[in-house]
Formats: sequence, structure tokens, C-alpha cells
Amino acid sequence: MDLEKYKDAISDAIAAEIEAKKFYKKVAEKIKDDYLKKLFGTFAREEAKHEEILTGILNQETMDTSVFNFEKDFKVAETITMPAVNQEMDLKDAIAVAMKNEEFAMKKYMALAENCDDTRLKKVFEDLAAMERDHKFKMEEYFVDIAYTEVW
Repeated sequence: MDLEKYKDAISDAIAAEIEAKKFYKKVAEKIKDDYLKKLFGTFAREEAKHEEILTGILNQETMDTSVFNFEKDFKVAETITMPAVNQEMDLKDAIAVAMKNEEFAMKKYMALAENCDDTRLKKVFEDLAAMERDHKFKMEEYFVDIAYTEVW
């Protein structure tokens, strides 16, 4: 495998995690509800962890995929549209924004994997998609608990 392609893919993933972290921080700063401020701050810290993981991968040029779960996915994010971000958004919409962002990231990595001929690089993209799928799954759990309270 071309080491530069590998490094470029990981570097692009790091940049995407940095953007997601900035987005969540920005929402946390703008939103009025204290609980949502804290929740989006948590999302930002999660993205920072992803950035850290990817930076570690880039520096050691290997990836331990045993931690990724390729199966967990409620597919709730696919059933809703992206809510508008504003100061008055409620908890359900705030979590929906996070859930949709994770869905977009997961799909981006899946598309990169599907269109990659290099088997090692393809595996990196699949693992990155799994990482985002897991984060999306967590957001879906929050969303289901909040949006469908009548079930409980």
C-alpha cells in the first residue's frame, strides 16, 4: 500500500473530526439550555477523542480494529431530516443534529471504502465508518429515549 495514501486518508479523517468538534462547541456556545450546553460539550469531547485516536493511528501507521462494532445501528437517523440549529432548539432536535452529523460521517467513510481499490486503505475507511456508526448508535439511543417517551 502507498503509505502517502494511507496518511492522506487518516489526515482527512482527522480534519473531519476537528470540524465536528468545532461544530459541537459552536452549538454548545449558542444554545441557551444548560443541559444541552453540557450535552454538546460532551459531543465535542467525543470528537476530540476520535481526533486523538486517529492521530495515534497516523503516528504509528497501524490500526487495531478489534474495538469496532460493525453491527450496532438502529437506523433512526435515516428516518429524520436535519433540524435547523438555533438558540431555542429543544433536546430532541439537538440530539437529532448530532445523530445526523454522525450519519453523514459514517456514510462518507463507507463511500470512500466502497470506491477504494487499495485493500489496506479500504479497511481503514471501513473502520472509520464503524467508529462513526458507533457514535451514531449512541446518539440514536439518546434520541429514542427522548423523542419516543410514550413507548416507556
